[in-house]
Amino acid sequence: MYYQDPYRNHHPEKKSSRTVSVTGEKTIDVQPDMAIAQIGAVTSDKELTEAQRKNTEISTAILNSFKQNGIAEKDIQTSTYQIYPQYDYIDGKQMFKGYEVRQVFSVKIRAIEKIGEIIDDAVQSGANIIERVQFAVAEPEVYYQQALKKAYNDAFKKAQVLAKSSGTTLNPLPLEINEDSSIPMIPRPGKAFVLAAESTAPVQPGEVGITARLTVKYKLMK
Repeated sequence: MYYQDPYRNHHPEKKSSRTVSVTGEKTIDVQPDMAIAQIGAVTSDKELTEAQRKNTEISTAILNSFKQNGIAEKDIQTSTYQIYPQYDYIDGKQMFKGYEVRQVFSVKIRAIEKIGEIIDDAVQSGANIIERVQFAVAEPEVYYQQALKKAYNDAFKKAQVLAKSSGTTLNPLPLEINEDSSIPMIPRPGKAFVLAAESTAPVQPGEVGITARLTVKYKLMK
């Protein structure tokens, strides 16, 4: 009696191994609600102790102006304190001139509408260093989650187009999702910062771009 194995000619259906990887990206422009300013003073004198005394006096006045404008102590940090010897060169010879003392505060300004007034008050108190003003968002995570969702939708639409163009069907369940978390907030161009000696400094914050980017891998079906 001849017996044929019913499983002999049975082959499981081959699963598609074709995949597509796409990158989705979305940037949301947000009005900043906080500024971080670098404000301080540089003083000089032939005697180090006198240069330090002058700097301490001016720096104390600057700090008082911050506090009078409602800036909390936790939002004020000394970012730089440096002492440099100064020299003149006369007839090719190095001649000691004195010392320069530089102290700079990093200040978080949460009442962003007062930034011009705060800078002016600091200058009136003796500040002669305004290194930079950066605009930021106090809680960027809220906007980042929105951008992340839109970035995924962007990736999905791209994958659908590629699948249709290649004559396949896209399995909407992703195989992999890789988030790019190294993207910094992007300040948008067009911001202005101008100091006015006798009037409030006009400051235009502009916008901050919060970007989410991810790579998604999908399976393609016949």
